[in-house]
Amino acid sequence: MALKILLVDDEIFILKSLKRVLVRYGYEVFTASSGFKALEILKTNKVEIIITDFRMPEMDGADLLRHVKRDWPDCVSMVLSGYADFQSVVALLNEGLVFRFLEKPWRDSELLQNIKEAELNYQKRRAKAIRDQLLIGSTSALLEIDHQGTIKRFNAPMAEIIPDIRFYTNKHLTYLNQDKNKPLTQSFVDKHSSTLFINNCQAVDPSKKQQIMIERYLLDEFCQLLKLSANSNPIATPFKVAKSESIIVSEPDFYEQLTLYETNSDCYSLVYVGIAQFQLINDLLGKEDGNYLIEIVQDVLSGIVDKPVKVYHQNADKFLVFVPNIASDNQILTALLNTTNQLIKVLPKKYANAHVRLYGVYGLFPEDNINGVELINQMQLIMNYQASEQAHTFSRFDPQLVADYKKNFELSCLLLNALEQDETTLRFQPKIDTKTGQITSAEVLIRWYESSKYGWVSPAQFIHIAECDGQIIPIGRWVIAQTCKALKYWAKNNTGVNELAINLSARQLKDDPSWIDFTIECLQENDLSPSQLIFELTETYLVEDFNICEQQLTRLRALGFKLQIDDFGVGYSSLGYLSKLPVDGVKLDRSLITDIEFSLPARSMIRNIIRMSHDLGLKVVAEGVETAFQCELVKKLGCDYIQGYYYAEPLNIDDFSSFLTAFSNQGTR
Repeated sequence: MALKILLVDDEIFILKSLKRVLVRYGYEVFTASSGFKALEILKTNKVEIIITDFRMPEMDGADLLRHVKRDWPDCVSMVLSGYADFQSVVALLNEGLVFRFLEKPWRDSELLQNIKEAELNYQKRRAKAIRDQLLIGSTSALLEIDHQGTIKRFNAPMAEIIPDIRFYTNKHLTYLNQDKNKPLTQSFVDKHSSTLFINNCQAVDPSKKQQIMIERYLLDEFCQLLKLSANSNPIATPFKVAKSESIIVSEPDFYEQLTLYETNSDCYSLVYVGIAQFQLINDLLGKEDGNYLIEIVQDVLSGIVDKPVKVYHQNADKFLVFVPNIASDNQILTALLNTTNQLIKVLPKKYANAHVRLYGVYGLFPEDNINGVELINQMQLIMNYQASEQAHTFSRFDPQLVADYKKNFELSCLLLNALEQDETTLRFQPKIDTKTGQITSAEVLIRWYESSKYGWVSPAQFIHIAECDGQIIPIGRWVIAQTCKALKYWAKNNTGVNELAINLSARQLKDDPSWIDFTIECLQENDLSPSQLIFELTETYLVEDFNICEQQLTRLRALGFKLQIDDFGVGYSSLGYLSKLPVDGVKLDRSLITDIEFSLPARSMIRNIIRMSHDLGLKVVAEGVETAFQCELVKKLGCDYIQGYYYAEPLNIDDFSSFLTAFSNQGTR
């Protein structure tokens, strides 16, 4: 994609001369003969570099660049002016408003070289802005390193995992690893592997040890952003293992055993074993009994089969078991069942009420087509998933589960640039007024077409990712801006639609303090009023953060915005909140509508919600109406608006306009 450059000068012949040079070298060029015209161009076009004169009537270069710095901070600005203006431009350079000063008359070669350097500067700014956004917005623990592996920055969740992380700033990533395995860490830094597992000891308290999984979250030309997650079962005191023929105390020695078999093309099974709910057992029985349990489990695992097994106690409740000459699921599952039964037999009575159970993941080499080190990394991902789901069984390594995890991880990274690359679009689903049969409102829904690999991505998938990793804030602002433009477009075309409903993220409310000011600015730019926007918030969020939510909603309502509770009826006990919250209406959860045809209790529930809502002066929207029978039922029950596939699926702006015309001509069904 060609770099976009905006030229600003009040002398037309200079604009033409500069444009001729830059177009010849493949740049896309916009021209403006004044600062005011330049600002208008910036409002509707994405521009990377601005080259402006300094002395211009009405608005000089300094005023223009201050506007640019405030509203388009990623743009790189250069001043092309006479030498007499140099001293004035020095002040702008000191303020950080100007990247370079170029003197008239210019030399083409010098101009082009400076543009290349400005482009690199722009790329650095954009990359840093994306990393800033993630470091501030993500709820995951993130760590920024340069391409040499030096730690640069970290976010608040990172400090929760490693409280003394500040001591490691400007040090190599290796220093986080108690084992100081620099070759392994450097291999990860050099992008030879996507995941790194380390054992970390806090500098302020070396007795506190935890295993940490590090994943490469974002990679650009200048830095890497790493995502860290800690093992949920750390050991507070070091546990020393006695080395034996079967027990390996060094991770490199364990990997060496795998390499030996792989080199000779011998088959083996690799088992990643965990003790279910070990932290709870450790807390109930004490650390000494917890450590003794680890000894017992380790001894039992070393006798899993009558072969030279190798066991490595990796961390806390986790063990790696190498079982040679195993070629089938039946062989390893039989061995694991016998091991579990043996553990029950040898456990002392004091563990009887602790319900000690083993769980894990196993893989087979060479059948799984992954070498041992990478297989361990991928099995650890599955173990983390099993622990979170409390799935306490032994299962075969599933590459699809790892692929799904990595897909979500990759989508999160791709989502960072989705807005910039115009991959997101809006869809509009109409709401039909049951009394008039007219359409005056619709819900706004976002869609994402990921162009490089995945195509259409389900909103259920990417919205959740955006909520967790912080992209939801710029996405929310984009939706608001585009919604305002759509309302202005329909007002010009007299479509009758004068309200649009937007799903408002809880994170937008909590973590974006200026979003309301941004919304008001968008309304003013499009000659709209706040009453034309309806913000929908989920019932769950309203109940969980009631006091904070009440304050924020009161402010929105005072400004003139309309508010609606989305997915209402999931938490039926929250009906009492309706009288306390400053809202205009509720939208019934689609699950209630799905059950309405066959369930009398569902109809009764809907009838009660509608009656109580109307008593409080609130409007009720039925969402998810898909059949004529459902439509007639919700009308009879008293719903004010109907939304669903029975009338129309979510439509793009052109199809929605056509639908409005056709609907108006044929009337309601």
